[in-house]
Amino acid sequence: MTFGLPSWLKTRYGELGEAVPIWYASHDQPDHREWLLTNGLGGYSSGTISGAHTRRYHGLMVSALNPPLDRHIVLSRVSELVSVGGAHFELSTDHWASGVVAPTGYKLVESFTTLPTPTWVYNLSGNYLIRQLALAWGTNQLHLGYYWLPYQQSGEDQATISIRFLTGFRNFHGTVRGSWEKSYVQELSDNQSAVSLNGSPSRLYLNWNSGSYDSSGEWWWGYHWPEESARGEPDQEDLFLIGSLTTPLSPHQEVCVSASLDQPVEAPSIQSVIESNLKRQNLLLDTAGLPRSLESNLLVLACDQFLVTRKIDAEPGLSVIAGYPWFNDCGREAMIALPGLCLATHRFPRAREIITTLCRQMSAGVLPNRFHDQMPDRVTQEPGEPEFQAVDATLWWVWSLYHYFLATGDREFIATLFPLLKQAAWHYVEGAGQGIKVDPQDGLLRCGDTNLELTWMDARVAGIPITPRSGKPVEVCALWFNFLKTLQFFAAELGEEMGPLNSLTTLTEKSMQKFWNGDKQCLYDVLEPGNKPSARPDDCLRPNQIFAVSLPFRAFSTVQERSIVNLIEAELLTPVGLRSLSPMDPSYQGRYGCGLTHADQYHRDLSYHQGTVWPWLIGPYCEALLNVFGPLPETRSKIRILLQPLLNHLTDEGCLGSISEIFDGNSPHQARGCIAHSLAVAETMRLLAAVLRG
Repeated sequence: MTFGLPSWLKTRYGELGEAVPIWYASHDQPDHREWLLTNGLGGYSSGTISGAHTRRYHGLMVSALNPPLDRHIVLSRVSELVSVGGAHFELSTDHWASGVVAPTGYKLVESFTTLPTPTWVYNLSGNYLIRQLALAWGTNQLHLGYYWLPYQQSGEDQATISIRFLTGFRNFHGTVRGSWEKSYVQELSDNQSAVSLNGSPSRLYLNWNSGSYDSSGEWWWGYHWPEESARGEPDQEDLFLIGSLTTPLSPHQEVCVSASLDQPVEAPSIQSVIESNLKRQNLLLDTAGLPRSLESNLLVLACDQFLVTRKIDAEPGLSVIAGYPWFNDCGREAMIALPGLCLATHRFPRAREIITTLCRQMSAGVLPNRFHDQMPDRVTQEPGEPEFQAVDATLWWVWSLYHYFLATGDREFIATLFPLLKQAAWHYVEGAGQGIKVDPQDGLLRCGDTNLELTWMDARVAGIPITPRSGKPVEVCALWFNFLKTLQFFAAELGEEMGPLNSLTTLTEKSMQKFWNGDKQCLYDVLEPGNKPSARPDDCLRPNQIFAVSLPFRAFSTVQERSIVNLIEAELLTPVGLRSLSPMDPSYQGRYGCGLTHADQYHRDLSYHQGTVWPWLIGPYCEALLNVFGPLPETRSKIRILLQPLLNHLTDEGCLGSISEIFDGNSPHQARGCIAHSLAVAETMRLLAAVLRG
């Protein structure tokens, strides 16, 4: 008989809503679908349903030492052994360098859910053990809870569990090799162990509410990460067993263990942490005000995972992690994602906070596109320092501001930013560095050079852009025209003057027709490639031209826009987003990593924008449908149909409750890249909210 997990959860947590997703694991092989928890500081907890770690980025407690960056694996995993009478059950599943999978705890997993927190049900010969994991929001605290539910007629009321704690303190990009020179010295006291983390000033505190702790330590050698092997990356690690906690299991007692960074937890209680997190989840869902469903609930909660604290000059602020597990917070992604993450979910103060935080970092009219992180093998710049290699981050900022104003009517905020908007526009007109400058002859925006890629297609191999788009890229110029028109819109709202920018807007609008490719009845991807005025326009069919149809202010006729949309639908549209290059192009790569089984960074970057599908582009594509065909019932119905494969992915594939960064260009469109991508989640949320609200 299957255990009724939803009923158990609802009995325990009175505020839990009706939509509790339950996944039933396969017993034939480890279920490697992933889960993700975040703490609002850049830290997270992540793993698989089976319990195995398949990536070097997996860990039970991954903490940002300099929030939201410098993330380190603090507690890698725990390995549990449950003894019932004379029987012993290993709950863990581990991959080893030898190719062996042992123990095989995945065979004991009956069901799993992510709401209100990751929860596993283990069937131990008719007895049930429920395992829960939670992060306390806004802290570096992990809580593990175990509940024993013996089969009533078995008489097996008594059982014990041994919880073994394993770590290898390291930067989450790095690896650990076992060595007795590494130090994990412990200081023990009642219900607490304070662990020195290999010379780091930080400490790992372990606290528990019952049981006896054995601090005997040893190295466990040769763990294997299958996903890293597939990515052509280092795929092994060694972990240090810090110690083991052994405690009786009782049907009337919660066993709770807490792990924390630098600050011990005096009274471990996962129940209180989950109840606090559940109240927060319900507040997010109530604020969003959307009809409750599994998909909408999961998306609203997924949006929250990307919002992280960031201090700018010691002042608190808010930023957006581009994707988990490995991306930092990024300005371009923050501005593109903001309408979906914050406006569609009605978190307007958070939207304002993100905009304010990034504006404080603007330099010569350019917003930072990313912040440098501490790397295990190198530091190219001071960690935390902004990087400004993006021509479009500022342009997306203006797009995001327009949507913010439409959603909130916050004229006061726009008024405070209007001088900065005009200042940024003039920086672009006069030159903002890195080749960013408006061509005075036609009002179009140039950027970059042959060795510097400033658009969102910025993958590089050996320092050379794989998709060189210096010159006048179509989406950059479309965004620039939208910037100027948005300035006009705000100026009219505020009673401000535009001055010479008015005539520049007229010139730019007229010059946008230079992008029209009469032969293909669509737009060129780049004019004057390489910033060479005599160079032939790049006529590769890429999705960048969709922005010339999807933005609020556009420069093409309805006939032209319809032709663009039809061609993109014919060659780029897939069930999970738009391809980054037409399959008809000789440079097309239908498999991420150029089809290699163990694709390294070189081959992954070669294919990153050469046919790979980007799910976030379904947002601008659907926006273009609305612009071209109008918000008719049939248009909205088509958008709902287009969303369904991504909603299926959200609820049953990859990282459960989130959306992957990219997919293969060829069917069956396997998910690739980071497991939870801010743009993919945000644009799906934005579209679903629009459909649900009518």
